Formats: sequence, structure tokens, C-alpha cells
Amino acid sequence: MSIKFDSITSELNISNATLLNWIKTDCLTADKNGFVTTKSYHYFKENVLGKNKLNKRANKQYFDKSNINFSVNKNNDANKSSVQYEQSLSIAERNKKGIYYTPNNSIDEMFFALPSLKETDTFLDPCCGTGNFLIKALEKGIKPENIYGFDVDETALKIANNRFYQATGQHSNNIKLFNLLEEKHEQKYDFIFTNPPWGYKFNLQQKINYANKFNKGIKVDSSALFVLICLDMMQKDGMLGVLLPDSFFNIASFKSVRKILLKKTLIQLINHNKPFEGLQTKAYSFIVKNNNHLTNVECRTKTSQHSRKQTDFIKNPNYIINFDATEVEAKVISHLYSYPHQTLKGKAQWGLGIVTGNNAKHLSITKKNNDKPIYKGIDIERGKIKKPQFYIFDDFSKLQQTANKKLYLADKKIVYRFINSNLIFALDNKQRYFLNSANLLILNRHTLFIEDELAITEEQLVFLMNTKIMNWLFKRLFRTHKVLRSDLEKLPIFDDFFTTHNNYCEQDLHQYLNIEEHDGTFRVKA
Repeated sequence: MSIKFDSITSELNISNATLLNWIKTDCLTADKNGFVTTKSYHYFKENVLGKNKLNKRANKQYFDKSNINFSVNKNNDANKSSVQYEQSLSIAERNKKGIYYTPNNSIDEMFFALPSLKETDTFLDPCCGTGNFLIKALEKGIKPENIYGFDVDETALKIANNRFYQATGQHSNNIKLFNLLEEKHEQKYDFIFTNPPWGYKFNLQQKINYANKFNKGIKVDSSALFVLICLDMMQKDGMLGVLLPDSFFNIASFKSVRKILLKKTLIQLINHNKPFEGLQTKAYSFIVKNNNHLTNVECRTKTSQHSRKQTDFIKNPNYIINFDATEVEAKVISHLYSYPHQTLKGKAQWGLGIVTGNNAKHLSITKKNNDKPIYKGIDIERGKIKKPQFYIFDDFSKLQQTANKKLYLADKKIVYRFINSNLIFALDNKQRYFLNSANLLILNRHTLFIEDELAITEEQLVFLMNTKIMNWLFKRLFRTHKVLRSDLEKLPIFDDFFTTHNNYCEQDLHQYLNIEEHDGTFRVKA
């Protein structure tokens, strides 16, 4: 007997590409008709899934769906019940549903932006969980009957209602089971503060439905969808505060949502660092007002505070909200982009490093017949490549993912570390192989149209990418630990500099750009 691909992808909530990788690396067996054999699938679920590093991403999605039996008693300490329930959720379930309950100190930081309240002010948390934002709204003086909370988790809602009752002495009909992604809600609110689910694992049909329903060119991501919904639910001059992963503020997938957001009045941006226990992702929040008076934005961290012009973010590539950069640094960024420059967009072929699927199986520390040296990202240093530590058999048919082999064998290619917050580039003219901790690019040459080519050499591009000013710009704009192609394609390539400098150094580049280093950063010369 055999099982259809879509039955497996639906059950495990994985992509078809992931399933094909498992088959390619012999984790599953496909029959001659293109189905997965029942025997191999049952063995895989019992003996491989959850234990093999190859499946780490999928393991976070595959978990015991049995209901958590958590009783709620009105005589219990409801705040204690809230903590106990949050702690009872498995890591797998948190990852699948994007559940990260907001600590009180982060909520306090967001509520600093609240103005003087009116008697009629209404408050909503559309993803209220066990009610942390609702209780804070009570403490800030919003009337109990004007506080609303929605969620799709019935147990969490029972706890939220219990906490609300113990805090006010009255039951609320406004805290209820409601899914804004599925159900239409016409009411508008003066204040909406929330921490929506991050990266909820939607199934394929949900993705299709939400793409059709919201149709704003956005990535179908739970946090982005809730931002759009909440923006539409604010009263005129109402206020919205949302806690989000730091990726929302800079990666290209959220560009269209940021563009919509930046048409409102940004009041405050807060860096909460890493507020969630066991989660390394940084959390940022924005506070926005429902009008379009573009003004200065208060930018805060736990240790500092500064002001930025909202127009800085609108001018940034992809509407990146890089509010950790100061106003002086924002001036330098605008200054750099004002210089004549090209970009890498459309001017290079790009390739990923090799994904073996199992390094222990495919790599060796000693060279055998037909083995070739292979390099990791850490082997790349600025302007040079260290000696290899590993070898790989020169046959890619059993590897999980590779670029076209001709890219690795190009006469000249530029390689760079992928997992890094710095730009570390080198030139390879020895047809080396690289693992997926490194990526590569090959500049277009001899094309039909000159605009498809970069007007500098590979050596000049490597020099430029390794400079302090390009590293500074990369960090101030993208704040990431991955060097993504989409980000590299937005960096300015100052080709005119090389037409006037045959022998060049960083000091020459600084002079050309009229900038100078100062206290660990850069500034425009007076």
C-alpha cells in the first residue's frame, strides 16, 4: 500500500519540498507510481521524526494534539493559573501556534504611550490569551465594560475571564471566543494593544484563503495579518500598539505592511530585547496613531532613548524601520545613498552553498578517490579562504540541495559567509565547493545590455563589501544575523570611486564619500 504526497504534507503540516528532500535522502521510500510506501512512512514516524537533525524544522510542527486538561476554578488565584497554563504549553505547540505570552514589563513599556483617558475610551486585545493586556488596561483606568478581548484558545479565555472577574468583581461578556482572521468584526476601538501569534503554521488551504481575503501583496504571516486587521479597526485618532518579532521591521517579506503602517503617525518604537524565556528572537513594538501627521518618533531601549524622523523610514530601502540607528546615523545613510551608485540587483547569478542533509554521512576529514575539498562559511575570511578541513565525494545526486554545479566551477566567483552579522567576502578562482554556511555570486559579463553588468571588477567588489563603511551600513539597515541576497542587492555600489582610484584603501573611500569615523560609528564631515 502507498500514501499520496498531499496526505503526508497535510498531516505533518510540511511543504512538498521538505517531503521530496526526505525521499531524496532515503528517509522515506517512494514507489514506482510516485507515492510513499506505507511501510516506510510508519517507520519514519515512529523511528525518525523527532530524532533526526534533518527534520528539525518539521519536528517543531509535529506534536501531540491531545487537549491539555487544565481546570479553571473561580476560587483559584487566577493570576497564578495564568502563569501555570502558559508554562504548561509545550515548545512544539508554542512554535506551531506562534504563542508567546507577553511579560508584564514589556506591556508596561508599551502602555507608557497612553494619553489621558476619556470616560468613553474603548480597549481591545484581539489575541488576548490569558488576559495580560486586559488587566493592564484596567490598571490604567479604562472602564471594565469598555474592555474587549478575543482569542481562539478556550482555556486561555476562561483564565482571562476569571482574572477579569477577580480584578473587577463582575463578569464580562466582551472577553470571548472570536477569530478575526475568519469572522468579520465591524466595531472600532480607541486603543488596540496586542501581541499577535508569531509565525502561526497555517495549512495550505488557510494560506490560499487568507491570500485571497487580504490580497495586499503581503506574506501570509499571522503577525502581519493581525497588523492589517487592527489598523482597520482603529477609531479616527485611535492608537494601536503591537509587539512583534524584530524581523517584521526589516525583512523584505513585510515591506508592503510597513508601507501601509508608515502612512499612519508613528508615536513610539521600542526595543524589548529578548523578553520571552527560551526564545532567542528579539521583540520590538510600535505605537501608531490613526492619522497621517508624520512627525518625530520616540525610539526607546531599556538603556537609551532618541528621536527619529518618520520620513527616514519611508526613504529607506523597502521601508525598513531601523530605529536603533540614531538621527545622526540616519543622516549618514541618506548621505551615502545620495552618491552615484549601482546595485547588485539583476547584475549577478546567485547560488546557495551545498546542503548535504547529513554532514556526518557525506563529509570526511581524509581525502579518498574522487573526493574534493569543501569549505564552510567559517573558512572564508576577508579577502581570503583558509585551508579546507573536510572533503566530499564528487557526486551530488544524493545530497539534499545544491546549486547548478557550473556555478561552483566558475572561473571567478565571489563567496561570502551566510550566517553572520558582518559582511565577509572573498574571491574564489579555484572552482571550490562550499557548504550552505556560505553562499556565492557570479557577476554578469558580456551581456547584451550594459545595464545588466556591474562596472567594477570582482576584486573591487570584494574590497568594497569588506570595508568598515559597508559593514556599518549593512548593520544599521538590516540588523540581521543572515547575509541575504535581497539585502545585498540593496546596498549602494560606488562604482565611480574606482574610476578615479587605481590604488585604493578605506581611507580613500571615506574621503571620497566625505565621511569620517567617530566614536565607533560614522558621521558626515562638516
